[in-house]
Amino acid sequence: MAARGIIWGMLLIFSFMPLWSQDLFEDATRSGSQTGSSLDLGGYLRSALFAGRALNPEDGQIKSAYGEFSLKLKAGKPGFGRAFAEFRGREGMEFDRPLKGFFLREAYVEAYWGGLDIRVGHQIVVWGRADGINPTDNITPKDMLARSADEDDRRLANFLVRATYNALPLRFEGIWIPFYRPSRVPTEFISFPADIRFEGEAYPTARFVHSTAALRLNFEFSGFDGSLSYFNGHNPFPALSADGTENAVPPFSTGFLPIVLRSYRMHAVGMDFSSTLGSWGLRGEAAYRSPHGDYSQDSSIIHPDLYGVVGVDHEFSAGVSVILQYLVRRVWDFQELARPSRPDLLPAYQLASKNRLLFSQQYETSHALSLRAAKMFWHDTLDLELMGYLNLTSQEVLLKPKLTYSITDAFSLIIGGEWYQGPEDSLFDLVDPYLSAVFGELRLSF
Repeated sequence: MAARGIIWGMLLIFSFMPLWSQDLFEDATRSGSQTGSSLDLGGYLRSALFAGRALNPEDGQIKSAYGEFSLKLKAGKPGFGRAFAEFRGREGMEFDRPLKGFFLREAYVEAYWGGLDIRVGHQIVVWGRADGINPTDNITPKDMLARSADEDDRRLANFLVRATYNALPLRFEGIWIPFYRPSRVPTEFISFPADIRFEGEAYPTARFVHSTAALRLNFEFSGFDGSLSYFNGHNPFPALSADGTENAVPPFSTGFLPIVLRSYRMHAVGMDFSSTLGSWGLRGEAAYRSPHGDYSQDSSIIHPDLYGVVGVDHEFSAGVSVILQYLVRRVWDFQELARPSRPDLLPAYQLASKNRLLFSQQYETSHALSLRAAKMFWHDTLDLELMGYLNLTSQEVLLKPKLTYSITDAFSLIIGGEWYQGPEDSLFDLVDPYLSAVFGELRLSF
């Protein structure tokens, strides 16, 4: 009953939105003329449908179907500060389960003191200059299973304090994250043997010793942008860990190995840049990660690794824009996992295998390519985009075509698809039956 009342309340709000927003913005305009403050409202309404094959290849399945609204509030006073909030609500079905809820995607206040800006609240932070794949982007978590035509919807917010000092061409940035919030990882789609049982989460409590800190120095020169960064804290992407023990060593008193999602601390030193060479754009990014714990004794801790991306982008005369990137990952102290002959050692081996899959550390050195190509048609009302990813080492492939038709400036139709493919027991092979789908979306922005 409470949910029904909320829904009817929102319908009434949107019914009176034209009159209410007119009065509100008239008041904001009058207030702005007197005090210099501003207040803006915006957002969207959308409906989305994702469909693909079921686990039985002969059947089709609705992967996700929902209606969603977003309400965005921007307020500010020039020279003093600003605030932003986005509230979303949705209802539908996803992965055969009800999908409903109202949540605050972001809400923060930012204050200005000369060249110093301090932003406090629930916010999303994006680091890195590469396209879509950012080794230095470890600040806020992601929802790896988000069903949306907008890639940005994978990003999740966390409460943090962010301070930026502008001394152009340099910009210093410091971040403190007091609470841990994990990324959503596809554990629900990973099958575990009978002697391994998934039992939930075990994340750090809200203590100072568990908080995270990060620093970044940005260079903003004419024709060249870059940064150096340092991260010290819990990786937002958690791992599978033996519950109550570090080593997952048998015998197990319960008869099975209980595992949980657990975070681990790490250092990460990174750099990125973007520049131009004639009409071509150049970009690059790299990060070296080193864990705090003993990865040789605990398979839920990553090995030290170096992950780098370098790419070029260009807009051709036919109006086709292309971004091509090369990716490489090097894992230190790498050793092949050998399947044990003793049955009682199999759970520890299987746990280590699953973690390497999630860490993308199945190989000592791996190479991949990513491509994003786009072209506009029909007087820039039709946007065709193709995103592709190919892991040359693991032979995993991802294709994401998307077509966006702007019916009006505020009303659009989006159709597309996602296709994951990989060898047996690879990560893309595991998620393919669940995430591969075609989709359609209608969106009205206001």
